[in-house]
Amino acid sequence: MLWTLWRAILIEFWRLLLLSTAVLVTVMAFAATVKPLADGKLTADQAVRFMRYAVLPMLSYTLPFAAGFAATLAYHRMVSENEATAAHAGGISHRRLLAPAIASGLLLAGGLWFLNDRVIPRDLLAMERMITRDFARLMVNSLRQGEAARIGNTEIHADFVEEVRPEPGSPVRERFLLAGVGVVETDSAGAVTIDGTARRAWILLLPVWALSPEDRERIGDQADTAVIISLVDVTIFRNGAPMSADPLVLPAIPIANVFRDNPKFRSGAELRAIYLDPDKINTVDRQRVALARVLAAYRSYADFARDLGAGRPIVLNTPDGSTIRALGAALESDGKRWHIRPLRETGLVELEITTRDARRDRLTASSANLSIQTPAENDPLADQSAAGASRFALDLAGVRIIGPAGQGTDIAQTTYRDLWPAGDPVPAILALNSEDLIILALEEHATAPPGTPVLAAVDRLEHEITRLRHKIVAKRHERWALSASCVVMVALGAIMAMHLKQATPLIIYLWSFFPALGTIIIMEAGGQTVSSRGPVGLPLLWSGVVALAVLAAIVYRRMTRL
Repeated sequence: MLWTLWRAILIEFWRLLLLSTAVLVTVMAFAATVKPLADGKLTADQAVRFMRYAVLPMLSYTLPFAAGFAATLAYHRMVSENEATAAHAGGISHRRLLAPAIASGLLLAGGLWFLNDRVIPRDLLAMERMITRDFARLMVNSLRQGEAARIGNTEIHADFVEEVRPEPGSPVRERFLLAGVGVVETDSAGAVTIDGTARRAWILLLPVWALSPEDRERIGDQADTAVIISLVDVTIFRNGAPMSADPLVLPAIPIANVFRDNPKFRSGAELRAIYLDPDKINTVDRQRVALARVLAAYRSYADFARDLGAGRPIVLNTPDGSTIRALGAALESDGKRWHIRPLRETGLVELEITTRDARRDRLTASSANLSIQTPAENDPLADQSAAGASRFALDLAGVRIIGPAGQGTDIAQTTYRDLWPAGDPVPAILALNSEDLIILALEEHATAPPGTPVLAAVDRLEHEITRLRHKIVAKRHERWALSASCVVMVALGAIMAMHLKQATPLIIYLWSFFPALGTIIIMEAGGQTVSSRGPVGLPLLWSGVVALAVLAAIVYRRMTRL
């Protein structure tokens, strides 16, 4: 008799579960598709594909509610037809009657955990890519509507946009021709730093393997697709100074970073690997590179100071292949720049510039200062090809160029930019992972010159690693808690149906629905708390599930006492 009753309960439960889940998932998937479809980000055929990808992500939230609803209806039908009363009179306890619901809840929880951990991140990624992956088309749509296409701190305007089919055999996936182009860049304060125009421009969508070696090295494994913008007949005013180029090709822009940096797009195995090796995430790696540059600057300062103290000149290389040797008495730091102290004998800093063709020029300067150049990551017109090397600027004042016959030509001031030391320490330091780099930084910061922000860079890197790990912990516990809630919701629905046997099914379900809804809200709030404050938010994340289980236990206890 017991097996017959269990079989009947299971058949009714799973029939209602499949039906209610199908309805809820379809409605939720359609609701998720409406906005991007109405915004023009999806075509009709893409909307159907988007809905298909949305089914499993929506299932993670609808399944617990659908399971609770199915358990409520299945057990309400059993008690309303007095099957539960007859079973109880025959010696079958309430606990044994609830066994099919508990077993089904455990099975659903295991399946939901597997989906959340392995399958749903992949579908979420597919959904996001369908909306945002076509970076070039999104730019073109904005331009066609008379709006500016924004890339970092740079805005591009165009009077005319037309799609041009790539030539057969070309690696270009898509390309667009722009006419009447305007380019404006602002700094962090909103002030205009670049203002220019171009007669026309090309926007090209390319695979990373087809890029220049410099762009491939700079992008690395951040993305598999990039956008290239080429400006033709362009005149740029940069910080008030004119600059012309034909063409001017902006550095390639990777278009898939957002997906790799978000834990919700990662499976459980990937989250564990990232937790142990956070350098795989771009936001962490950028801070690692920043710390490496700070340490390299300190080492360069120490090398320069040691050379000048021993009577040897500082040796710097230039982008055109020349070598600059600067000789002074010592190197001093005021926290912002490094001052080369003039020689005691002459009161001047002596320089020798050897060009690529072995010509030598001699200079003297009454003042010489070195400063660190940092790559302008938000400036697409900046030189990014040497992102893995130190860059210095040498500012000279009171300059005299000494000719072959000893005659001199005086210049008030001049600056040499994009210089790097002969023994650049950046490549070796960049080879270290974040953990080793932090240890090295803490060992060396005590002897760093004034103003070297070693500890500040360490704090930024540690903060980024901690923030990433908090997000990973939050995402993993959210998945576990959501799976556990599936068991509790099924049990609560079945217990409520047996306890409130005189009420209608809708009233019974509402008694379990609203506490279950509160559980999901508390779970989301707990996940945000863990992401921002760490494991201290875990009790909040799990409190909703625990409270729901306590409610089920209280109702069950009251039911068994009747």
